[in-house]
Amino acid sequence: MPIALLETAWLVPVYPLLAAVASLAWSPGLISRTGPRPCGYMNLLMVSLAFVHSVVALIALHTNASAGAEALYRPVSFGWTWLSTAGLRIGFDGLITEPALVAMTVITGLHVLVQLYSIAYLEMDWGWPRFFGSLSFFEAGLCALVLTDSLFFSYVILELLTFGTYLIVGTWYNQSLVVKGARDAFLTKRIGDLILLAGLIALLPITGTWNFHGLQAWAADQVNNGHPLPQFLPVILLALIAGPMGKCAQIPLHLWLDEAMESPLPSTVLRNSVVVVGGAWVLLRLEPLIELSPLVQGVLVIVGGTTAVVASLIALAQIDVKRALSFLVSSWLGLLFVAVGLGGISVADHLMLVYPLPMALMLMAIGAIVLTNITQDLTQLGGLWNKRPLMGLAFLTGAAGLMALPPFGGFAALRELMELTAASSHPLLLGGVVLLTNALISAGLIRVFGLIWGGRPSVFTARSPEVLWLMALPTFVLMGLVLHQPQLFAVNGVFPLAPLPGWGPMAVPLLCSTLVGGGLSAIFYLRPHPLAHLPSALGGLQDWLAHDMQTERFYHRTVVWLVVSLARLSAWSDDRLIDGFSGASGGAAMAGARRLSLTTSGRSQAYALTLILSVLLMAAWLIASPPTELVRSFR
Repeated sequence: MPIALLETAWLVPVYPLLAAVASLAWSPGLISRTGPRPCGYMNLLMVSLAFVHSVVALIALHTNASAGAEALYRPVSFGWTWLSTAGLRIGFDGLITEPALVAMTVITGLHVLVQLYSIAYLEMDWGWPRFFGSLSFFEAGLCALVLTDSLFFSYVILELLTFGTYLIVGTWYNQSLVVKGARDAFLTKRIGDLILLAGLIALLPITGTWNFHGLQAWAADQVNNGHPLPQFLPVILLALIAGPMGKCAQIPLHLWLDEAMESPLPSTVLRNSVVVVGGAWVLLRLEPLIELSPLVQGVLVIVGGTTAVVASLIALAQIDVKRALSFLVSSWLGLLFVAVGLGGISVADHLMLVYPLPMALMLMAIGAIVLTNITQDLTQLGGLWNKRPLMGLAFLTGAAGLMALPPFGGFAALRELMELTAASSHPLLLGGVVLLTNALISAGLIRVFGLIWGGRPSVFTARSPEVLWLMALPTFVLMGLVLHQPQLFAVNGVFPLAPLPGWGPMAVPLLCSTLVGGGLSAIFYLRPHPLAHLPSALGGLQDWLAHDMQTERFYHRTVVWLVVSLARLSAWSDDRLIDGFSGASGGAAMAGARRLSLTTSGRSQAYALTLILSVLLMAAWLIASPPTELVRSFR
């Protein structure tokens, strides 16, 4: 039975997809007597089936020797052909591998916890069919993304996830900010998707395949046999990394993630933990091609390093707790881009593996506070340690999992990144970027904790009741998983066994950066400190960071202005030149017709006289013209 579930692991995305489709039955006008709640329970059941299937398949892979060898060295493959014509075949080719099973287990497990959490968080909401259906749609897309071996279908799935983002951000569509957030998130991600589409279309004539394993073989052949690389390959690769940049909210395509915070918080848990990592998954699978171009590797390092530092600085000035954490998401994923740019595929794998659970745990703890205190403004919270200590411990556990703080998983992954930067061509610069980013991320997380759980109670936190057990249960289950992450990684060989997991070269400066960043932030924010708000002379700096360094205004004055100007020019030319020419010529024809119509009197004698005079004039012209001119004219 376990072997059969391993071989049919391709069914895992089907369970949530069926739930998403069935949710349409609860749309207004179809099923109304039962209310929306059965839809949520049905989605939870199907997501749980997907999780159980993933876990059993992963256990079968690890415990059964023959199945393990078969799946590790000859992975189970499946596929179907979507288009086959004129020598072109486009099909969904999938592989059931160990990384795919691990990824699906994390995705489905988090979805089970989030759907339990959502039942309590949205207890009084009537939009369950749309919301739970969108969550299941996300799960189906993410599981299909980790299974597919096709770059083309990876693009298709990323497009579907972009559409899903638009739907789920716009859950509460009767609010203007929600509409703006859904629109901006959709359009920003579409930019990266369109550039990715152009890149993969240009890639096919060069490589002859869109399958990731075929692309890996083609790249190995170029290197091993010394073939000259195609001239425009770096441009194509730059187009390919644009899609992951948009999904991972990297500069300059980073504005969508904080705009997407207008959606209900349970969807934020999934989006900030696993959905954004979908772009990183595609980027890691493109690593064999990226290694062929030092230019593309340098661009990844510059984009990732810039995003890591800038986003963590912006997070320090945010007063909306969801936006503060969203910029820290961009910052952490920026470090992953740096690892990919430096060729550290295993380091990037570990960064991606460590990230989802701690971020999801922090957002769950924050959601429990936001729901019962009616605000997500950090300046209106505070003093909750005496009232809500368990959620405070959950948040601190998640923060420790992302900071470079031993023995948690984030420390081991960031220490490996420090070793990678030490072996690069710019060790001081890149190592300094990692240390500075880690210090700023630590400061940002402790700042959020201090402003919520430190200080004195405010009007909003004077009374803060506990949440329903359906919110507390998944939060504490996730807290236990984060605490046991180092042991799980060590047992499964992700990090080597050691008295202190993750310890090694470059550990001391990394730990010092955590203590400096987190310690200074604790001094400023655990108890209100005057320096927490910059003096008036520097208040403009804080305001500048709070408004995302005026990036949106810059885009409005440059890109948006250019697009609007071109649209106005096109409208003017269409109205004045194209429509004007056709309208003027048509008007002239109509005016001529009206004038000619005045010459008709209805008298046959006048028509006959006109015809006779015309014939006589033509005869006179023929008689008067010389023969040579007549021949020339008839020719």
